[in-house]
Amino acid sequence: MTPDASLAAGYERFSRTSFFTSLDGLRAISILAVIWHHASESAFPAATRLVHEGNRGVHLFFVISAFLISTLLLRAKRRGALDVPRFWCRRALRILPLYYAVLLGYVGLVWYLERGPAGQAFFANLPAFATFTSNWFVELDGRVIFYFAWSLAAEEQFYLCWPWVERGFGRASPAFLALGLLVVTQLAGLAYVAGAQTLPLKILSSVPAAILLGVILAHVLDSARGYHAVARFAGRRGSAWAAATAVLVALWFQRDLGFFGELLVAVTLTFLVATCVVREDNDFARALRLRPVAWIGTISFGIYLLHVLCIRAVRGVLAAAHLESVGLLFLGSTLLSVAIASVSYLTYERFFLRLKDRWFSDRRPAVVAPPPPAATKVPAVATSLPG
Repeated sequence: MTPDASLAAGYERFSRTSFFTSLDGLRAISILAVIWHHASESAFPAATRLVHEGNRGVHLFFVISAFLISTLLLRAKRRGALDVPRFWCRRALRILPLYYAVLLGYVGLVWYLERGPAGQAFFANLPAFATFTSNWFVELDGRVIFYFAWSLAAEEQFYLCWPWVERGFGRASPAFLALGLLVVTQLAGLAYVAGAQTLPLKILSSVPAAILLGVILAHVLDSARGYHAVARFAGRRGSAWAAATAVLVALWFQRDLGFFGELLVAVTLTFLVATCVVREDNDFARALRLRPVAWIGTISFGIYLLHVLCIRAVRGVLAAAHLESVGLLFLGSTLLSVAIASVSYLTYERFFLRLKDRWFSDRRPAVVAPPPPAATKVPAVATSLPG
C-alpha cells in the first residue's frame, strides 16, 4: 500500500470510529497523577521538579474531553442530528447526580468537622460550587475546601456554550474561533496576573488552553486533509513515545517559562492525545487497553470527586498507626478511591446512565468500527463519543 493510500485508509477508519480504545487509559494516567499531586504536595520541597506537576493531569482530561465532545458534535452536525438540548440532558444525567451528591456530602462533613475559617469559607463559596462558577469566584488562598471543582466548572461551561458554536458556524469556523480564543485567553491571563484583576479578565483567563486545543485537534482531524497532515508526524511508530517525552520535558521546564509554561504543557498533551487517536495500534495501546487501567479511566469522574476525601481518610489511618509514607498514602488513597468510585458507578451512577440512554438515546443508526480484539471486553462508556 502506498503512503497516500495508507493515509486515506487511516482517515476512513478514524472517521468511522466511535470508541477510541486508548483514551480510557490516558484518563487513568490523568487521575492517578491528580491523586499523586494531592497526596504528595507537602512531602517534597516546593522546588522539586516533576514531583509537583501531577495537577497537570487535569489538563489531559481537558484535551480528551474537548476532543471527544467536538468530534461528537461535528459528526452529529454532518448527519443533521445536532440537538443541543438533548446533548445537555445527556451530559446533565452523566455529571450532575454524582456531583451534587458529593457536594451535599461535603456540606454535611464540613458542617460537622470544620468550624474554623476553612469551613466558613466553604459555605461562603457554596453558591459558586453549586452553579459551576467556582473558577470565576473562588481563589486558591491557603486551604480551600472543594477547590478542585474549578475544573468541573470549566468543563460545564464548555458543555453549555460550545455546542451552539458548532451548530451556528460552518465546519471550519469553530476551529478558527477556538484559535482566536486561545490567543485572547492567554492575553487576558497575562493582564490578570499583571494586576488587572477584573471579573471579565478572570472569566476569559479561566478558559483552559487545553480545552481549546482539544477542540482544534478535533476539527483538524475531522477533515481528510487535516488528518493526513497530523498522521504524517503523529501516526508513526515511536510518535507516542516522542509525545510522552515532550510532555515530560515541558513539565520539567514549565516553571522556567512562567505564564506560558502551562500553554506548552497543554500543547504537548494535545500531541500525546493525537498520537493515541490517529492510530489505534499506537505505541502505548496494549498498556492503555489493559482492563484494570481502562476501568480506572472509565470511573475517573467519580474518583476525581471522591479522592480528596479518601486521601484524608487514609492519612488518618496511617497517622493512627504511626506511619508516615507518601507511597502508602498514595497507594491506599488510590485503592480506596477506585473501590468507592466503582461501587458508585455500578449502582448510583448506572441508574442515571440508563435513564440517559432510555430518554435521550440517538435512534439514528451509526457506523462504528469494531474495536480490536484485545479491547473487546474493556468497558467503553467513558471514551465512546459521549452523546
